[in-house]
Amino acid sequence: MSSRIGPSRAEPGPSLPAFERIAPVPPTGLLIARIDAHTGPGDVVADLAGRGGWVARAAVDRQRRAVSIESSPLTRMLAEVVLRPPDVRHLDAAFQGMSASPRGESSLKVSLGDLFATRCATCGRMLVADEFTWTTQDGTPRAIRRHYRCTVCRDQRGGTEGRQGPLDPDDEARAASTVGFEEARAIARDRFAAIEPAPDLVDELLGLHSPRQLVALVAILERIEADLRAAPVLAALRLALLHAILPASRLGTGAGRHSPLKVVGGHVRVPSGAEWRERNPWLAFEEGFKTVRGFVQRLEGGSLGPMQARLGTDLRALGEGTATAVLTVASPSALRVLRDEAPAYDRPVPTPRIRLVLGQPPVRPSLERLALAYHGTSWVLGREAGSLLPADALAEHSLRAPWSWQSVAVSRALAGIEPSMARDGRVVQLVEGGPEALAAVALGGASAGYRVVVARLADPDEEGGGVVELLPPGVLLPPGPRTRANVALPGTAGGAGDPELVPGRGLFAAPERFDQRPFSAVEAAQVVSDAAVETLRARGEPARYERLFGEIVVGLDRSGQLRRLATGGRGPSDGSPAADAPPNPELPSSTEAPPSPDPAPEAGPASSPVTPLDPALAPPADPAGDPTARLDRPRPEAIAATADGADAGAGSTTTARRATGQPDRGDPVDRLLTLIREELGRSGQRRLTEIEPGRWWLADKADREAAAAPLADRVEWSVFSLLSTAGPLSEAAFFERIATLFTGYDLPDETLVRACLDSYRSLASTPDRLVTSDDLLGRSHDHTEVIAALADGGHRMGMRVWISERERPRRHGHGTLDDLLDERERNAFLGGINRSSQEIADVDVIWYIRGKIALLFEVEWTAILGEPLLRRHAKIGRDDKLIRFLVTAPERTDLIRYKLERSPLLRAAMESEGWNILKWDHLRTFLGPERPDLADLEPLLGLDPLVERGGEQMPLF
Repeated sequence: MSSRIGPSRAEPGPSLPAFERIAPVPPTGLLIARIDAHTGPGDVVADLAGRGGWVARAAVDRQRRAVSIESSPLTRMLAEVVLRPPDVRHLDAAFQGMSASPRGESSLKVSLGDLFATRCATCGRMLVADEFTWTTQDGTPRAIRRHYRCTVCRDQRGGTEGRQGPLDPDDEARAASTVGFEEARAIARDRFAAIEPAPDLVDELLGLHSPRQLVALVAILERIEADLRAAPVLAALRLALLHAILPASRLGTGAGRHSPLKVVGGHVRVPSGAEWRERNPWLAFEEGFKTVRGFVQRLEGGSLGPMQARLGTDLRALGEGTATAVLTVASPSALRVLRDEAPAYDRPVPTPRIRLVLGQPPVRPSLERLALAYHGTSWVLGREAGSLLPADALAEHSLRAPWSWQSVAVSRALAGIEPSMARDGRVVQLVEGGPEALAAVALGGASAGYRVVVARLADPDEEGGGVVELLPPGVLLPPGPRTRANVALPGTAGGAGDPELVPGRGLFAAPERFDQRPFSAVEAAQVVSDAAVETLRARGEPARYERLFGEIVVGLDRSGQLRRLATGGRGPSDGSPAADAPPNPELPSSTEAPPSPDPAPEAGPASSPVTPLDPALAPPADPAGDPTARLDRPRPEAIAATADGADAGAGSTTTARRATGQPDRGDPVDRLLTLIREELGRSGQRRLTEIEPGRWWLADKADREAAAAPLADRVEWSVFSLLSTAGPLSEAAFFERIATLFTGYDLPDETLVRACLDSYRSLASTPDRLVTSDDLLGRSHDHTEVIAALADGGHRMGMRVWISERERPRRHGHGTLDDLLDERERNAFLGGINRSSQEIADVDVIWYIRGKIALLFEVEWTAILGEPLLRRHAKIGRDDKLIRFLVTAPERTDLIRYKLERSPLLRAAMESEGWNILKWDHLRTFLGPERPDLADLEPLLGLDPLVERGGEQMPLF
């Protein structure tokens, strides 16, 4: 969950089915929240791995300027529509013009319909078939059934519009016709870039279509490209064709649906089965056009509203005011447009700086994604665009890119954009996945010299992913918690932990340079423990591994260990780029950075060198500014080699190796994850304990006593205070206010905030107007009345009563609660009840018979249970003579149940100390008789007592 709390913020924007796998849409609400938090009107927002221009669209809508470096040609085409949605009327006119455009002796639509013409078996009318069913018999494919719609038969004879039947001779002749097939096949084949390791792949991809399907698809494509149209309209028509190609193939399973395209070992895997459907391509194109048209309408009517970006060619164009967005495809040349070079033609306008880099890391390649991208790009954009993809990897039987591939892509992109960033800029990456994804982004940023200030994963039961926030190299870090993971170093500000400096050997020794010390697994392990302990102490309650992981990564960065791990222990010593640094004898030669033939455009300033995590995964140099060289294009053999290395090194980090301080071999992401997991679960770990699978707590008593109040209790009180003092406010405003109260360690789970809100909001509340029926004075009066009822009931049962001294001054009737006790009860010595007399004296109400039994009552109108259960009664301890009751307001039932499910500490305390829950209304029922009987308490106890269970018979005894 991000620092902005609220369920609506995780909702994605409108999407197209073709991009759900290759480029999922980022959550629009989170993008807007981050843009508002870190930028102002006129600032520049950049997305380094765009997925369709969504970040740029959100930025332009918020009166910012944007740079979107799209991750592929397909997403660049999508961004054209997202940033400049065409007018729906113009789009309809373009489609109608295509339909009526001449082809042969008729129009395009009619001529393509003739390829699938058939005759209704009932009324004999000629019409166009939707699809034909084919089968393969004796190795020869043939059509066996036709599917069509006849509105005349539906209107005159009734029944459904859709009909089917066997083929007549004319249908068979049309199905077997190959007129124009060879020419269409040659045109389509020329659009695919050749794959030398898989020479038959292109023919197999084209073989997914029947001859007349291929003729129709090529005819539609030629008409799209032949006419002169505005760029957004042209892009929208290409998107419509993209959604028609696979449904109009052997993969089609129904109207607009298709099986996934699978390519393994350079060959297409066709779905098993004797039958397949031959969809009419023009109908598939019409359905694709409807999908795209609806997408454009949602863009205009969505939360961002209608907008039109003005595209420029480089960053300087944004400063001149002639453009609001820069749109390009990822490559080394794409980053050059962001350089602050000499002004052309003496233009006085300075190049603006990028204030925020926002987006998601590149999607890791897989055979399925690569096959979809190669197939779709070649069809709708052609050979040149398809050559930008690493299509040679389709010849492999598996494509399993390690997480370090993503680290390299992030590192190269951040290093390339660093010269164009403002010194007070920030990088925010929304991470999809678990700890591996977050570690990959953090290591990539550290390798490029950036500093990690926020790293957070969502809990497993929450929607959304994680977030990583980075600061540019050379920026002074904000002060953090003062721990052994974040020591105050000479020359640093308040324990910022500058990784360029480390403490000297002596107290007054000069600090050593960062690059003179290699990565130390021993020191890193100590940082892991310290960061986890500090996080748990600050939260005051157990935390999941996902919560600890992000804070541990931040601690490793502040101590300098993260960057040492990312760069192999090397760093800048004399201001020279990392690529020119001398070899590190501790590392294998394969990890040395290759020299760049053109370092000027790629190298950042001396303060932010780039040391690739694995140069084999990095793209080749681009000395000639070749726009076809992809920034994040991995070589297939490099991906396979690195994957093997990751497997070999994933479990190689052992306690013995860390004891020597020697760096491990293998994938840095795997090394980091192994280091953290092994340190947390180390057999000799004395400060941390896994109290239940995946949830950690403090093992040392001193750390537990120094911990803050439980976060759940602090959030609950803040929710009540906000609702009772801020007046009516909307849910959106409420979540915004809560988000400002809890940050960093204390960022609460969204489900916790929602549970507290549901407990305190009144039934009259609406999403636009939140109110509460709870007020402090009223609840304080109720609390006093319950204590008075308990005191009176105890006396009627013939027992002595104790009221806590902090409760006695409360006004009750014409006096105070103190008046309900006699002199002996006021001055009673409680040591006879329990040896922890000081703690037991703080219990709200006690009924006791000295030396025999004591009933302890804690009266709460909130669900704040940390103080009474975990602190006070933990010191009292377990005693068979003590019976504990938690007397609570009925309105807090669901919140108490949620907290018990959430906290293993509360559950353990309830079980070990034998707590009984008694609601206020049931307490009054019990105290109603003149002389209450303890036996009557049994059916009244619990959050779901027997008296509230409908249909169940209560026991008589």
